[in-house]
Amino acid sequence: MYAKYVYSAGSSQAQVLADVVAILTGTTDVATLSASCNKALSSITATVAAGWAVHDVSAAINAQALRAANADSSSYKYVVIDTNTAGAIFAKVYESWDAGTHVGSNLAYNSDVASYAQRLDLSNGGTLYILASARFLLLASSIAAGWGSPSNGGPSGCFERSRACLWDTPSFGFPPALFINFGYAVANDTGAFTPRKYTSGMATQTGSSASHSLTANHGTLSAYCTAISGQKVPAADGSMWIPFIPIGVADAAAMPCLYGDISTICDVWAMPSSVASNLDVISKNGANYLCLQASSTTKMILVRVS
Repeated sequence: MYAKYVYSAGSSQAQVLADVVAILTGTTDVATLSASCNKALSSITATVAAGWAVHDVSAAINAQALRAANADSSSYKYVVIDTNTAGAIFAKVYESWDAGTHVGSNLAYNSDVASYAQRLDLSNGGTLYILASARFLLLASSIAAGWGSPSNGGPSGCFERSRACLWDTPSFGFPPALFINFGYAVANDTGAFTPRKYTSGMATQTGSSASHSLTANHGTLSAYCTAISGQKVPAADGSMWIPFIPIGVADAAAMPCLYGDISTICDVWAMPSSVASNLDVISKNGANYLCLQASSTTKMILVRVS
């Protein structure tokens, strides 16, 4: 699912929250959204279903908990969409959420920090780009003050990784979900955190210790987007194509192999810098992918939109 959600000057926290939740849980008609939505400028494309459901409508003031099944179908990802802090919309990632007590377990580090969240400008209006499937949820903001998160300007959200390790079975119980801010991940490799992580020493890590490096083409995503610039891949006929580079999930100090990747699960990819612009659409194998700026105007990720 891909939505361009334009909210008007003077919008309310409650209405923007309700609209974003509605979009993430399957609304496909902008006419059903609140008065805060500029319906003439907003749109929703649901070639891929949004894939999320409301789990707790009263998670907190101006906050609702959503969940989506993991690829193994035996567990869930939990995200609290929160607009209660002035100037921000959060996608807080938890390992679990109790809808009765309105409390979550193992919050992914930095998913509740404003510098990693997306900006809102309710006074003057703005745009939220919302992309989702049952495997991920991504928000990217555009307001007069800038693109994406207030620091390192990039999109953020919840992403499911594949399970690449022998121990990492659904029954073993470790969550495959990550909170990722791609601005931080591309700028300095500090943007990815899981609610709970297992190590090769059979230890469990949470909080700031449960961090991950994102990889691309045998190095970090940050290094790839910096070093590989302006390059495309030639085809036999001489045409030039933008490569889609898988994004792996690693922590070399904690595990001698990748934990998995987000590309095969979420259809989110790395690409060389300086080959496309923000919000460009690139077609591959009959599908369309949106370029989203991450940390600078020359560095992008690719996310499927239809």
